[in-house]
Amino acid sequence: MMEKGFVMREGENGFERALAILEMIYKLPDNLSEEDVEAARNFVYPELQNTVIGLLELPADRELELFFFRLLMNIFREARNAQAEGKKLVFIPFTFPPEIFYAFDNIFPLCTEIVGGLITNICYGQGERFWDFAMGLGLPDSLCSANTIGTMPLFMGPGIRPDAIVYNSAGSCNPNAKIHAFASDYLGIPQFILEKPVDESRRGRELYYNYLKRFIQELEEWSGSELREERLREVMERSYQAVDLYHEYWELKKARPCPVPNIFSMTLLVLRSQCWGRQEAVDVMQRMVDISKERLRRGEYTAPEELARVYITYIYWLFDFAGYFTWMEKEGISILGDILAIHYFPEKDPSSRESMLRALADIAFDYPMTRQMGAESISLRWLDDIAYAAQDLGADACIFGGVHACKHTLGTAAFFRREMMKRLGLPTLMIYGDVFDKRHTPMEMFQEEVKTFVEQVVARKRAQSRRRKAPAPGASAPERG
Repeated sequence: MMEKGFVMREGENGFERALAILEMIYKLPDNLSEEDVEAARNFVYPELQNTVIGLLELPADRELELFFFRLLMNIFREARNAQAEGKKLVFIPFTFPPEIFYAFDNIFPLCTEIVGGLITNICYGQGERFWDFAMGLGLPDSLCSANTIGTMPLFMGPGIRPDAIVYNSAGSCNPNAKIHAFASDYLGIPQFILEKPVDESRRGRELYYNYLKRFIQELEEWSGSELREERLREVMERSYQAVDLYHEYWELKKARPCPVPNIFSMTLLVLRSQCWGRQEAVDVMQRMVDISKERLRRGEYTAPEELARVYITYIYWLFDFAGYFTWMEKEGISILGDILAIHYFPEKDPSSRESMLRALADIAFDYPMTRQMGAESISLRWLDDIAYAAQDLGADACIFGGVHACKHTLGTAAFFRREMMKRLGLPTLMIYGDVFDKRHTPMEMFQEEVKTFVEQVVARKRAQSRRRKAPAPGASAPERG
C-alpha cells in the first residue's frame, strides 16, 4: 500500500496523509497475533516499518499502544473537524500545558511537535521533505526539526490551517519561538505569547500569574468565548486524575528490573503534550500503570537481565521507535525518562477560578524545558532536575542525545557531564544527532555508541560496585534489623 513519490492527494498534506494511513489501526484486532503484527508491518513503507515494530513487536506494548493510538486518532479527527464545527484551531508547542485550551468551549489545541512526530513516523520520507522545504524557503538550518516539520505542511498547499499560533518559548527556546512566529506572519494569523520571567522567586511567579491572566483574557476576546469556571474545574479534575497516575507511574520505574516498557516513555510525552485534561489521558495512564504493575508482580522483563538503567538528559530520538525504545529494551537497557518526563504539579485546589488559574500558572512555569531554559541559569536548573530524577529512579548512567538546533543545551553539556560525576558518580554518554532527522546520526551509529558505553563503562561500574559490597571470605552476613 505504498504511494509513489511525494504527491499528496487533493485536500491533503502531511497531517491528513498521516491520519489516512493510521486508519489501519481500526482494522486490527484487539488481541494482536504475531501474524497481525507482520501484516501491519508490511502495510507501511519500508522505511516506516520500525514504527510499527517499535509499537507492536513486544507483547507488553501491543495492547496499550493499539488502545492509545485509537484514542489519539479520535483527538486528531476532532482537530481536523474543529473549524467546521465552529471551533478555533490553535497550534501550540510541546512546552505548553494543553489543558488550558481544553477549558475553552470553542478552542481546540493541536501540538506542533506531535504533528511533526506523526508525520515523521507515518508519512513517506519521514518528514525530511518538509525540513528540506523549509531550507528551500531560505530559513536557517538552526531551527528545530521537531516544530519545523510540524509547521511546514501549513505552507505547502492544501490541508489543515490553524486560526492562531500560541507559544510560551520566547526567551527560553528561540528556535521554537521563531518558527511559530514565522508561521503566524507567513499565514497572516494572530499569535498569542505567554512570556516567562527568569525570576524564580515569589515575585517572578506572581508576575507570571498575571501574564497568564492577560493571556487568557486575550484568548477570550479573540475567540468570543469566556473561560467558564465550571468547565475549567472539569478539565482540572481530569488533569489531576492523570497527575495521580503519573506519580504512581514514576514510582513503578524505581523497581529493579524496571517493569515499565520503554515505549511508554514516548506515550507519556504525547499524552502530556496533547491529551492532558481529557479523559483519554486518564484512561491511557491507568492502563500504563496497570500493565506495569502486572509485569512487576510477575517479575517480567524483556531481556534476560537488566544491564543498565539510563536517564536521557535531553529528548528521545523519535524517528525510529524500534531502533531506539525496543532495541534498548531487548538489550537490557531500561529508559527511565528524559527532560520532558519531569513534571511538577502543585496541590490540587479546585475551590475557585483563581485557585485553578494559579495552579495552571505554576504548572506552566515549571513545564519541562520552559522550567530549565527559562531559568536564571539554564545549566544549573537542567543539572538539578536531571540529577534529582536520575537519583530518585536509580539510574546507572545518563545519555545525552543532542538536537542540532539547541545550541544553549549543547553549551551546558560539558558542565553537565562533569557535575553529574561529581554529584552522583553517574557517567554520561554524549551523542550528537537530531530527534526527528536520521540523516544527522543514523540509528545504527547510535546503537553502536550505546552498546559500547554500556559494556565498557556501565557494566564495569556495576561489577566494581558488586565487588565492593560483597562480604570478605569467611565473614558472616549482617543481621537484619
